[in-house]
Amino acid sequence: MVKKIVRFIVPEPLRWCLYSVLHRFINGRLKQKISTKLNINKHYTWIFCSTIGELNACKLLVQHYCNLGNVLLLTDREIYLESFNLQFPNAEVAVLNIDFRDTAQLMFDYPSQLAIVCEIPALLHDAPCRLSYGVLRTLKKYQVPICLVNGWLYGYKPACKQDSIEKLLFEQDYLNCFDLLSVQTEQVKQTLLANGAETKKVVVTGNMKYDNLDVSLILTEQTQGLLHVLQQQHSPLFVAGCVTNVWEYQLVVSAYVKAKQTLSTLKLIIAPRHPEKPEQLTALEGILQQYDLQYDFKSKLTTTFTQLKDVLIVDTFGQLKALYSVADTCYVGMNHNILEPLSLNKPVMVLDNWEKTYPSYPVFEIAVQAKMITVLSDESALAECIINQHQSTDTEIIQVIRNKLKQLSGACSKNIELIKSIFTLET
Repeated sequence: MVKKIVRFIVPEPLRWCLYSVLHRFINGRLKQKISTKLNINKHYTWIFCSTIGELNACKLLVQHYCNLGNVLLLTDREIYLESFNLQFPNAEVAVLNIDFRDTAQLMFDYPSQLAIVCEIPALLHDAPCRLSYGVLRTLKKYQVPICLVNGWLYGYKPACKQDSIEKLLFEQDYLNCFDLLSVQTEQVKQTLLANGAETKKVVVTGNMKYDNLDVSLILTEQTQGLLHVLQQQHSPLFVAGCVTNVWEYQLVVSAYVKAKQTLSTLKLIIAPRHPEKPEQLTALEGILQQYDLQYDFKSKLTTTFTQLKDVLIVDTFGQLKALYSVADTCYVGMNHNILEPLSLNKPVMVLDNWEKTYPSYPVFEIAVQAKMITVLSDESALAECIINQHQSTDTEIIQVIRNKLKQLSGACSKNIELIKSIFTLET
C-alpha cells in the first residue's frame, strides 16, 4: 500500500532525483572493474548472471548469444570472474557494480543493443544478489530492450537500508523496465503481476536447467590432470557437491567414515558451496582432522599429483560437474543442483526438507515424485546408500530418468524465440 501511495503522489523523475542525491551521499564514487580490454567499436548483448548457478542454468542461452555476436557477461561477484571467463572465453566478463553511476561508462565502453537478466532478481532486491534499478534505468535511457529469462523469486528481504529504500520507491518501475519477463512457474508469474508487471510481458516457459543436461564443460588444465588420475585409480569414489553448512559437512564426513569401514579404499571429494569463505574451509578442516583423515585442497594440487588422499576439498569454482562424472555415488547439498549428476547417469542422494523458495526446489520435487533420487534422513542412511549404490547400478532406471529429464526440456528455445519476437540483433 505504501509503495502505491508513494508512486501515485511522487512521479518517477522526482523520486529518482531524490534517491540519486541520497545515493551519492552514502556511496561516494565506486570504480567499475573490467577484466578485459575495452572495445568501443562493437555492439554487445549484456547478460547478467549473478553466480555460477545462474550461469549454469542459462548456459545454452548464453552460448547462443556468444555464437551470434559480442557478449558482455556480467556478475555482481568478483570471485566468479575466472570461472565465467573459462566457460565463455569469447565473451567480455566484468563485475557489474551496484553503483548504477558506472553503468553509463560501461555503456560507452560496451554499447548494449540487448540486455538479459538470468533468473534473478525478478523483483527488485528479492534475491541473494544485487542489481540496482539504476542499472536498468540507464539502459532504458539508451532504449535498450531488457529481458528477464528463467525468472525466479526468493522472497528475501533487502540486504541493507539503502536497498529497502530503493525497493520502496522503484519496485514497479523496475518491473516496467523489462520488455519480457519469462518465468519458470505460474506462481512466479502471478506474484509479478500482483506487484505491477504488465500481463502481456509475463510468460511461463519452464526451467532452462533441463536444457543443459548434455552441455560440455570447459576444463582447466589442472582439472584435466585430476580427472586423469582419478580415472586411473581403482578406488570407489564418493563426490559430495554444494555442501553448504557446517552441520552438513559433519554429516557427509561421518557418513563417509562409516562407509569406509566396508569400502576400505573409498575416497571422498567434497565441494563446499562457499569456498570463498575462509571460516567454512577452516570448519571443514577441523571435522576432517577429528577423524584423522588425510586431505588436499584442489587449488593446491600440482602437475605432479598422482594419488588422491582420503579426501579432496574442492575450493575452486565451475568444475564440479567434471568431478561428478568420475564418481560412483553423488550427494548434493540441500537446495542445490541435482541435475548435473543426474545428467551423467549417477546415483544421487539428498536430504529431505528442501527450502521451497530456492529455484532448485521444483526440480527436487519432480525428481522425488519420479523416484530419480534417493532421499535420506541421516548419516547412517547415507553411508548405507554409498555402499549399496557402489555395488549395484540399475541401467534401466538410469534410462527412465534421462527420458523424464528430456521431457522437461525446451525452455531455452522458447526464451530465444520470445526474445527474437521483440528484438533482432545486429550481427
